[in-house]
Amino acid sequence: MHSNVNSLDLIKSVLSSGPTGLGTKTTNISAILNRPDLESDTELRHRLPYRMDEPLGEELNEKLMAWAESINLYEGHLDYLRKCNFGRYVMLTYPFSQDRERLFLAGQAMLALFGLDDYFVDDSRSGSTLDMVGRNLSMCMSAMDEPFLTGRYNEDTRNGLSHPVHVALRQYMAGTAKFGTPQQVGRVRHENMCLLVAMCQESSWRMSKMVAPVWEYLGGRQMNGFTPCLTMIDIVDGYELSHNVYSTPEVRKVVKLAGLICVMINDLVSSEKEDEAGVHQYGIREAIEKEEGCTFKEAHKIGVRFHNDLLRMFENETAKLMVFATPELRQYLVGLEAWIAGNHEWHITSDRYSGD
Repeated sequence: MHSNVNSLDLIKSVLSSGPTGLGTKTTNISAILNRPDLESDTELRHRLPYRMDEPLGEELNEKLMAWAESINLYEGHLDYLRKCNFGRYVMLTYPFSQDRERLFLAGQAMLALFGLDDYFVDDSRSGSTLDMVGRNLSMCMSAMDEPFLTGRYNEDTRNGLSHPVHVALRQYMAGTAKFGTPQQVGRVRHENMCLLVAMCQESSWRMSKMVAPVWEYLGGRQMNGFTPCLTMIDIVDGYELSHNVYSTPEVRKVVKLAGLICVMINDLVSSEKEDEAGVHQYGIREAIEKEEGCTFKEAHKIGVRFHNDLLRMFENETAKLMVFATPELRQYLVGLEAWIAGNHEWHITSDRYSGD
Protein backbone atom coordinates (compact mmCIF):
# COMPACT_ATOMS: atom_id res chain seq x y z
CA MET A 1 0.00 0.00 0.00
CA HIS A 2 1.36 3.40 -0.98
CA SER A 3 0.93 6.58 0.99
CA ASN A 4 1.44 10.24 0.19
CA VAL A 5 2.10 11.07 3.83
CA ASN A 6 5.61 12.48 4.14
CA SER A 7 8.08 11.43 6.78
CA LEU A 8 7.58 14.50 8.95
CA ASP A 9 3.86 13.64 9.12
CA LEU A 10 4.90 10.17 10.28
CA ILE A 11 6.82 11.70 13.14
CA LYS A 12 3.91 14.00 14.00
CA SER A 13 1.50 11.08 14.05
CA VAL A 14 3.32 9.34 16.90
CA LEU A 15 4.15 12.39 18.98
CA SER A 16 3.12 14.03 22.14
CA SER A 17 1.48 17.44 21.96
CA GLY A 18 4.64 19.41 22.49
CA PRO A 19 8.07 19.48 24.08
CA THR A 20 8.00 18.59 27.78
CA GLY A 21 10.34 16.73 30.08
CA LEU A 22 13.97 15.80 29.42
CA GLY A 23 15.83 18.20 27.21
CA THR A 24 13.24 20.94 26.79
CA LYS A 25 15.21 23.38 28.92
CA THR A 26 18.47 22.64 27.13
CA THR A 27 17.41 22.43 23.50
CA ASN A 28 19.00 24.57 20.85
CA ILE A 29 15.91 26.79 20.65
CA SER A 30 17.61 28.90 23.31
CA ALA A 31 20.84 28.74 21.32
CA ILE A 32 18.98 30.07 18.29
CA LEU A 33 17.55 32.98 20.26
CA ASN A 34 20.98 33.92 21.63
CA ARG A 35 23.23 33.31 18.66
CA PRO A 36 24.77 36.14 16.60
CA ASP A 37 23.10 37.28 13.39
CA LEU A 38 26.25 36.51 11.42
CA GLU A 39 28.59 33.61 11.99
CA SER A 40 32.20 34.29 12.96
CA ASP A 41 35.13 33.35 10.74
CA THR A 42 37.60 33.49 13.61
CA GLU A 43 35.91 31.60 16.47
CA LEU A 44 34.31 28.17 16.39
CA ARG A 45 30.89 28.66 17.92
CA HIS A 46 30.05 25.99 20.45
CA ARG A 47 28.08 25.18 23.56
CA LEU A 48 29.60 24.27 26.89
CA PRO A 49 29.73 20.55 27.73
CA TYR A 50 26.56 19.18 29.29
CA ARG A 51 28.60 17.30 31.91
CA MET A 52 32.00 18.05 33.38
CA ASP A 53 32.71 15.17 35.77
CA GLU A 54 36.48 14.72 35.71
CA PRO A 55 36.55 11.86 38.27
CA LEU A 56 34.11 9.90 36.08
CA GLY A 57 36.26 10.57 33.04
CA GLU A 58 39.34 9.33 34.86
CA GLU A 59 37.49 6.23 36.11
CA LEU A 60 36.40 5.38 32.58
CA ASN A 61 39.85 6.08 31.18
CA GLU A 62 41.48 3.66 33.61
CA LYS A 63 38.98 0.94 32.65
CA LEU A 64 39.68 1.55 28.97
CA MET A 65 43.43 1.47 29.58
CA ALA A 66 43.11 -1.90 31.31
CA TRP A 67 41.02 -3.21 28.42
CA ALA A 68 43.47 -1.96 25.79
CA GLU A 69 46.37 -3.55 27.64
CA SER A 70 44.49 -6.86 27.96
CA ILE A 71 44.08 -7.15 24.17
CA ASN A 72 47.48 -5.57 23.31
CA LEU A 73 45.87 -2.55 21.64
CA TYR A 74 48.40 0.30 21.39
CA GLU A 75 51.05 -2.00 22.81
CA GLY A 76 54.16 0.04 23.52
CA HIS A 77 52.17 3.27 23.29
CA LEU A 78 49.96 3.07 26.37
CA ASP A 79 51.35 6.32 27.80
CA TYR A 80 50.18 8.08 24.65
CA LEU A 81 46.80 6.37 24.85
CA ARG A 82 46.33 7.45 28.46
CA LYS A 83 47.07 11.07 27.50
CA CYS A 84 44.47 10.92 24.73
CA ASN A 85 41.97 10.36 27.55
CA PHE A 86 39.16 8.58 25.74
CA GLY A 87 37.44 8.07 29.08
CA ARG A 88 37.02 11.82 29.33
CA TYR A 89 35.73 11.83 25.75
CA VAL A 90 33.00 9.38 26.77
CA MET A 91 32.13 11.38 29.88
CA LEU A 92 31.76 14.54 27.81
CA THR A 93 29.82 13.14 24.86
CA TYR A 94 27.34 10.83 26.63
CA PRO A 95 26.40 13.05 29.59
CA PHE A 96 22.98 11.59 30.38
CA SER A 97 24.12 8.11 31.37
CA GLN A 98 25.61 6.96 34.65
CA ASP A 99 25.61 3.28 33.61
CA ARG A 100 29.27 2.29 33.76
CA GLU A 101 28.88 -0.74 31.49
CA ARG A 102 27.19 1.25 28.74
CA LEU A 103 29.69 4.09 29.06
CA PHE A 104 32.51 1.56 28.88
CA LEU A 105 30.94 0.21 25.68
CA ALA A 106 30.98 3.71 24.21
CA GLY A 107 34.67 3.92 25.08
CA GLN A 108 35.37 0.55 23.48
CA ALA A 109 33.78 1.85 20.29
CA MET A 110 35.99 4.93 20.35
CA LEU A 111 39.21 3.01 21.00
CA ALA A 112 38.40 0.38 18.40
CA LEU A 113 37.62 2.93 15.68
CA PHE A 114 40.48 5.30 16.47
CA GLY A 115 42.76 2.26 16.65
CA LEU A 116 41.54 1.06 13.26
CA ASP A 117 42.37 4.50 11.84
CA ASP A 118 45.81 4.64 13.47
CA TYR A 119 46.91 1.09 12.65
CA PHE A 120 45.48 0.58 9.18
CA VAL A 121 44.84 3.97 7.57
CA ASP A 122 46.42 7.14 8.87
CA ASP A 123 49.84 6.57 10.31
CA SER A 124 52.91 5.09 8.62
CA ARG A 125 54.59 4.86 12.03
CA SER A 126 52.34 1.89 12.84
CA GLY A 127 53.30 0.11 9.61
CA SER A 128 50.32 1.32 7.61
CA THR A 129 50.82 1.27 3.83
CA LEU A 130 48.39 2.71 1.33
CA ASP A 131 48.32 -0.38 -0.89
CA MET A 132 47.02 -2.44 2.05
CA VAL A 133 44.24 -0.10 3.24
CA GLY A 134 41.48 -1.81 1.24
CA ARG A 135 42.48 -5.29 2.37
CA ASN A 136 42.89 -4.26 5.99
CA LEU A 137 39.53 -2.51 6.12
CA SER A 138 37.80 -5.42 4.44
CA MET A 139 39.07 -7.67 7.22
CA CYS A 140 37.80 -5.14 9.75
CA MET A 141 34.38 -5.47 8.13
CA SER A 142 34.56 -9.21 8.77
CA ALA A 143 35.50 -8.54 12.39
CA MET A 144 32.39 -6.35 12.83
CA ASP A 145 30.01 -8.48 10.76
CA GLU A 146 30.93 -12.13 11.22
CA PRO A 147 31.11 -14.21 8.04
CA PHE A 148 29.23 -17.52 8.04
CA LEU A 149 31.27 -20.18 6.26
CA THR A 150 31.96 -23.89 6.69
CA GLY A 151 33.82 -25.24 9.71
CA ARG A 152 37.28 -25.15 8.19
CA TYR A 153 37.01 -21.59 6.92
CA ASN A 154 35.29 -20.34 10.05
CA GLU A 155 38.36 -21.51 11.95
CA ASP A 156 40.66 -19.87 9.40
CA THR A 157 38.67 -16.64 9.82
CA ARG A 158 39.01 -16.71 13.60
CA ASN A 159 42.75 -17.27 13.28
CA GLY A 160 43.13 -14.64 10.58
CA LEU A 161 41.31 -11.92 12.51
CA SER A 162 43.75 -11.89 15.41
CA HIS A 163 45.07 -8.34 15.30
CA PRO A 164 44.25 -6.32 18.44
CA VAL A 165 42.09 -4.00 16.33
CA HIS A 166 40.04 -6.99 15.13
CA VAL A 167 39.62 -8.15 18.72
CA ALA A 168 38.57 -4.65 19.78
CA LEU A 169 36.02 -4.40 16.97
CA ARG A 170 34.52 -7.81 17.80
CA GLN A 171 34.20 -6.98 21.47
CA TYR A 172 32.70 -3.57 20.70
CA MET A 173 30.07 -5.15 18.44
CA ALA A 174 29.37 -7.89 21.00
CA GLY A 175 28.72 -5.21 23.62
CA THR A 176 26.46 -3.37 21.20
CA ALA A 177 24.45 -6.57 20.71
CA LYS A 178 24.26 -7.06 24.48
CA PHE A 179 22.74 -3.63 25.17
CA GLY A 180 21.03 -2.80 21.88
CA THR A 181 18.09 -4.20 19.97
CA PRO A 182 18.69 -5.91 16.60
CA GLN A 183 17.62 -2.71 14.86
CA GLN A 184 20.10 -0.65 16.87
CA VAL A 185 22.88 -3.14 16.16
CA GLY A 186 22.06 -3.01 12.46
CA ARG A 187 22.19 0.78 12.53
CA VAL A 188 25.61 0.79 14.19
CA ARG A 189 26.91 -1.81 11.76
CA HIS A 190 25.61 0.14 8.75
CA GLU A 191 27.29 3.37 9.82
CA ASN A 192 30.56 1.56 10.39
CA MET A 193 30.49 0.06 6.91
CA CYS A 194 29.93 3.54 5.47
CA LEU A 195 32.89 4.74 7.53
CA LEU A 196 35.21 2.08 6.10
CA VAL A 197 34.13 2.73 2.51
CA ALA A 198 34.92 6.44 2.96
CA MET A 199 38.32 5.55 4.44
CA CYS A 200 39.06 3.61 1.25
CA GLN A 201 38.04 6.69 -0.74
CA GLU A 202 40.52 8.82 1.18
CA SER A 203 43.29 6.28 0.68
CA SER A 204 42.80 6.59 -3.09
CA TRP A 205 43.36 10.34 -2.79
CA ARG A 206 46.56 9.72 -0.87
CA MET A 207 47.88 7.16 -3.35
CA SER A 208 47.43 9.60 -6.23
CA LYS A 209 48.56 12.63 -4.19
CA MET A 210 45.19 14.16 -5.01
CA VAL A 211 43.45 16.95 -3.16
CA ALA A 212 39.77 16.35 -3.91
CA PRO A 213 37.27 19.11 -4.69
CA VAL A 214 35.72 20.47 -1.52
CA TRP A 215 32.28 18.99 -2.24
CA GLU A 216 33.79 15.53 -2.77
CA TYR A 217 35.95 15.80 0.31
CA LEU A 218 33.02 16.83 2.48
CA GLY A 219 30.78 14.05 1.15
CA GLY A 220 33.38 11.48 2.13
CA ARG A 221 34.15 13.20 5.40
CA GLN A 222 30.51 13.11 6.42
CA MET A 223 30.73 9.32 6.24
CA ASN A 224 34.27 9.09 7.60
CA GLY A 225 33.60 10.69 10.94
CA PHE A 226 31.79 10.17 14.21
CA THR A 227 28.39 8.98 13.02
CA PRO A 228 28.93 5.42 14.34
CA CYS A 229 29.29 6.93 17.81
CA LEU A 230 26.21 9.14 17.32
CA THR A 231 24.14 6.07 16.50
CA MET A 232 24.94 4.71 19.97
CA ILE A 233 23.44 7.62 21.91
CA ASP A 234 20.17 5.84 22.65
CA ILE A 235 21.96 2.55 23.40
CA VAL A 236 24.21 4.23 25.97
CA ASP A 237 21.28 6.14 27.47
CA GLY A 238 19.15 2.99 27.75
CA TYR A 239 16.26 3.54 25.36
CA GLU A 240 15.51 2.97 21.67
CA LEU A 241 14.81 5.54 18.99
CA SER A 242 12.67 3.41 16.68
CA HIS A 243 13.83 2.65 13.17
CA ASN A 244 10.81 4.26 11.51
CA VAL A 245 11.67 7.58 13.22
CA TYR A 246 15.48 7.38 13.03
CA SER A 247 15.34 6.66 9.29
CA THR A 248 13.07 9.53 8.27
CA PRO A 249 14.84 12.07 6.04
CA GLU A 250 14.46 14.88 8.58
CA VAL A 251 16.13 12.89 11.35
CA ARG A 252 18.74 11.50 9.01
CA LYS A 253 19.59 15.06 7.99
CA VAL A 254 20.29 16.23 11.54
CA VAL A 255 22.35 13.11 12.28
CA LYS A 256 24.52 13.72 9.22
CA LEU A 257 24.85 17.42 10.02
CA ALA A 258 25.92 16.55 13.58
CA GLY A 259 28.47 14.06 12.27
CA LEU A 260 29.97 16.60 9.87
CA ILE A 261 30.09 19.31 12.53
CA CYS A 262 32.00 16.96 14.82
CA VAL A 263 34.48 15.90 12.17
CA MET A 264 35.09 19.51 11.08
CA ILE A 265 36.35 20.18 14.60
CA ASN A 266 38.67 17.22 14.10
CA ASP A 267 39.91 18.69 10.82
CA LEU A 268 40.46 22.13 12.25
CA VAL A 269 42.61 21.03 15.20
CA SER A 270 44.52 18.00 13.90
CA SER A 271 47.02 19.44 11.40
CA GLU A 272 50.05 18.83 13.61
CA LYS A 273 49.18 15.19 14.17
CA GLU A 274 48.61 14.67 10.44
CA ASP A 275 51.94 16.29 9.58
CA GLU A 276 53.69 13.81 11.87
CA ALA A 277 51.89 10.75 10.51
CA GLY A 278 54.04 10.38 7.41
CA VAL A 279 51.28 9.82 4.82
CA HIS A 280 49.78 12.25 2.33
CA GLN A 281 46.60 13.54 3.89
CA TYR A 282 44.79 16.80 4.27
CA GLY A 283 41.76 18.42 5.84
CA ILE A 284 39.09 20.92 4.98
CA ARG A 285 41.51 23.86 5.04
CA GLU A 286 43.90 22.33 2.53
CA ALA A 287 40.99 21.43 0.23
CA ILE A 288 39.67 25.00 0.42
CA GLU A 289 43.15 26.46 -0.03
CA LYS A 290 43.65 24.55 -3.28
CA GLU A 291 40.17 25.17 -4.65
CA GLU A 292 39.97 28.86 -3.76
CA GLY A 293 43.61 29.70 -4.48
CA CYS A 294 43.83 31.44 -1.11
CA THR A 295 46.26 31.34 1.79
CA PHE A 296 46.03 28.70 4.49
CA LYS A 297 45.01 31.41 6.98
CA GLU A 298 42.16 32.49 4.72
CA ALA A 299 41.16 28.86 4.20
CA HIS A 300 41.05 28.40 7.96
CA LYS A 301 38.60 31.29 8.25
CA ILE A 302 36.41 29.79 5.54
CA GLY A 303 36.54 26.44 7.35
CA VAL A 304 35.53 28.05 10.65
CA ARG A 305 32.64 29.85 8.98
CA PHE A 306 31.58 26.60 7.30
CA HIS A 307 31.51 24.83 10.68
CA ASN A 308 29.45 27.63 12.18
CA ASP A 309 27.05 27.63 9.24
CA LEU A 310 26.58 23.87 9.70
CA LEU A 311 25.84 24.42 13.37
CA ARG A 312 23.22 27.03 12.48
CA MET A 313 21.61 24.55 10.08
CA PHE A 314 21.64 21.85 12.75
CA GLU A 315 20.00 24.16 15.27
CA ASN A 316 17.32 25.22 12.80
CA GLU A 317 16.47 21.67 11.74
CA THR A 318 16.42 20.21 15.26
CA ALA A 319 14.27 23.07 16.52
CA LYS A 320 11.68 22.16 13.87
CA LEU A 321 11.75 18.52 14.93
CA MET A 322 11.54 19.38 18.63
CA VAL A 323 8.10 20.90 18.18
CA PHE A 324 6.58 17.53 17.29
CA ALA A 325 9.14 15.11 18.70
CA THR A 326 8.31 11.88 20.49
CA PRO A 327 9.91 11.63 23.93
CA GLU A 328 12.53 9.29 22.43
CA LEU A 329 13.31 11.57 19.51
CA ARG A 330 13.49 14.59 21.81
CA GLN A 331 15.92 12.73 24.05
CA TYR A 332 18.00 11.71 21.04
CA LEU A 333 18.14 15.24 19.61
CA VAL A 334 19.36 16.60 22.94
CA GLY A 335 21.89 13.75 22.93
CA LEU A 336 23.16 14.97 19.55
CA GLU A 337 23.52 18.50 20.92
CA ALA A 338 25.44 17.19 23.90
CA TRP A 339 27.69 15.08 21.68
CA ILE A 340 28.60 18.10 19.57
CA ALA A 341 29.40 20.14 22.68
CA GLY A 342 31.45 17.39 24.33
CA ASN A 343 33.28 16.59 21.10
CA HIS A 344 34.41 20.20 20.80
CA GLU A 345 35.69 20.25 24.38
CA TRP A 346 37.63 16.99 23.98
CA HIS A 347 39.25 17.95 20.70
CA ILE A 348 40.58 21.26 21.96
CA THR A 349 41.96 19.72 25.17
CA SER A 350 43.05 16.15 24.33
CA ASP A 351 46.75 15.43 24.04
CA ARG A 352 45.95 13.44 20.91
CA TYR A 353 45.92 16.82 19.14
CA SER A 354 47.32 19.40 21.52
CA GLY A 355 49.98 17.41 23.39
CA ASP A 356 53.53 16.36 22.59
